[in-house]
Amino acid sequence: MSKINNIISVIKKIESDYLSMFKNIDFFSINAVTKDNLTSVTKYDLEATNFCIKYIKDYFPESNIWIEENQKILSENRNELTWIIDPLDGTASFTRGYPIWGIGIAVLFKNQPIYSCFIAPRANFNVHSFENTIFFNEIKINPMALTSISNIDTKTIFISSRLHKKINFSILKEYKLRNFGSTLYHLFMVALGKAESVLISSSYIWDLAAVFHLGNITNCKFYEYNSNIEISISKLLEIKNNKIDIILEYKKENLHEKK
Repeated sequence: MSKINNIISVIKKIESDYLSMFKNIDFFSINAVTKDNLTSVTKYDLEATNFCIKYIKDYFPESNIWIEENQKILSENRNELTWIIDPLDGTASFTRGYPIWGIGIAVLFKNQPIYSCFIAPRANFNVHSFENTIFFNEIKINPMALTSISNIDTKTIFISSRLHKKINFSILKEYKLRNFGSTLYHLFMVALGKAESVLISSSYIWDLAAVFHLGNITNCKFYEYNSNIEISISKLLEIKNNKIDIILEYKKENLHEKK
């Protein structure tokens, strides 16, 4: 795509402001407000939302922007270029001073993912993927090196919070179950070959979208839990309220075939 260099410029500006915003943060002074959907929001979510929208509009004024903390902007533009952003995935962890939280950015062209980004400042975790290129902490990675987890010493499944109310964990007794507080962190870790899968109890489109392009490169997909039904980005875009209530599993396609 000819606009990819401008997309990179926008994301780099967002990244610079994001890292600056959290450089000297006092985690003991953070206050959060509970939203109608029972998730939390802080002034940092809102500040990140504002500069994301500003930079996107500066470079791509006709873009469609889906961003968690500003739903009004969803219906304003309908262009071939779409940005889906979670400005602070893992807000509950952030407010408690845990290190796993960050910003997730997906860029779509004609509803197909062309860019994946997740930046977690306190976890030293910075991933960008576009075209057939992956950068982790500014180091270029060969996608072929991420196709196997056979060299990892434990079988790991990431789980979302409150999932224990919906499934029987005894069927997963061969695995170590972990939750670090950020759905996007879990997803990117699987896409990078560091765990077998992620189980997600319920989510919104901005909780998932940022990983799609990276997953396309590393052969990872979403499925309805315990089924062969694939959940594509196109299916998610059709959900009018952005809420995905089914249990999802994200894993490498070859693992799904072996199941």
